[in-house]
Formats: sequence, C-alpha cells, structure tokens
Amino acid sequence: MSDQSAYQRSGVDTRAGDLAVELMRSHVQATHSEKVLGGFGGFAGLFDASALKDYHRPVLATSTDGVGTKIEIARQLGRHDTIGQDLVAMVIDDIVVAGATPLFLTDYIACGQVDPERIAQIVSGIARACEAAGIALIGGETAEHPGLLKPDEYDVAAASTGVVEYDHILGPHRVGAGDAVVAVASSGLHSNGYSLIRRVLEGADSVDETLIDTLMTPTRIYVKSVLETLRTTSVHGMVHITGGGFYENIPRIFTQPDMA
Repeated sequence: MSDQSAYQRSGVDTRAGDLAVELMRSHVQATHSEKVLGGFGGFAGLFDASALKDYHRPVLATSTDGVGTKIEIARQLGRHDTIGQDLVAMVIDDIVVAGATPLFLTDYIACGQVDPERIAQIVSGIARACEAAGIALIGGETAEHPGLLKPDEYDVAAASTGVVEYDHILGPHRVGAGDAVVAVASSGLHSNGYSLIRRVLEGADSVDETLIDTLMTPTRIYVKSVLETLRTTSVHGMVHITGGGFYENIPRIFTQPDMA
C-alpha cells in the first residue's frame, strides 16, 4: 500500500488508468473479429494471420504516425472524441495508397495526468474509425508522464500493419506516360497545417463556432472506398497528401523504387 501511495504522490494514478481501461473496453472490443486472439488487455495484441496463406506472395505494409498540433486545438476546445479518427486516418491512409489492406492497429496515448473520461473519448474515436475501415484495434498503451506533460496535455500515436499481394503493389514502378491524375476530395484540413492555423487564431479576439466545427472535422477514412476502386478500376499509384502538401507528396509517386 505504501508503494502505491508513493507512486500516486509522484503523480501517477494507476487507479485512474484502470478506470480508463474499463471505459474503453467496449469500444475496443467492437472492432474485434474472430481473427483477434487473446481478448482485451493482454501484453501483446494477437492476430490470426492464417488468411495470408491464400496469398501467392504476401507483402506486409506498415505505417506509424501521429496527429500533430491539431491536438492542441482539441485540448483547448475540450473536444476529444474525433481526434482518434484523425489518428487512424493518418496511419491507414498511408497503407492503402500502396494497394494494401490494413489489418490491425495499435495506439499509444501519452498524457500528463490520466483523465479516464477523456482517454475513453479519444479511444472511442479510434475505435469508430477502425470499425469504419474494417480493421481491428488489437492493443495500445496509455502512459502517464507527470512533469513531462502538463496535467491536461496529451499526445497520440498509432501503428498499423496491412497486407498486399506482391504483384498488386501500387507505386512509381507502375506510373507512366498517359496515366490520368484523379483527385479525391478531402473532408477538410485533415490533420495538417494546424501549427499555422493556431498561429493565425492567436491574434483573434473570438472564433466563430462554424469555424471551430470546420477545424475539428475529422479526417476522412478512405480505406473502403479505395479498396473497392482497386477491385473495379485499373490504378497504378496513389498519393496521400499530408504535411508536405502537393509539392512534397506528389513527386514521391514518380521516384522509381527497387522492387526486386
């Protein structure tokens, strides 16, 4: 008991962490299928990869990312239930542009002090986005960092793994003269450019509620629509437009990789 109290005096409340886990449990389990093994709360997420035997040459695709400074606006506004969707989109939209199907995702939340309700709101957004994309949220970590982060500060990150048949990988090796360029509409600003947006808003006396709603619009999950398009249309390459904008991201589809 004394060790527990000493830990709490240092700023880490394990009881709050336990409550946060219970509040997020139903959201996480809603993303699970028979491919997720071991249930909820294990040391590692387990995923049945036996379906990969149907691939001739399965290639795993992986990506990791965060949300960036959009979190600061969410924190200031007290809106935490959509930032999780931004997180999922930033990760799995990178995977699908390779032609891969995302399989599962793990998340990481670092905070100055565990607020169970806030953590549950964040995870609910992550889980809803995973359901929308048809992938499993199979594990995660909530870390309390008193002294490193302020009590109401937090950051989120996630990693995902997908699979694609080797012969179906999209990329520069397929792109050539005569290909048409098609743009897919965004849902808004996604999770990019918020450092600049915050700088602009610092000088404002007030912010219109409509603008707030626009700024907090979660990033669109493109996975299902993209995968359906790949089943019906010949696509050679795709680009996920993120922080670097058009000028930094589009050229990446023209750089010839070594696909040996």
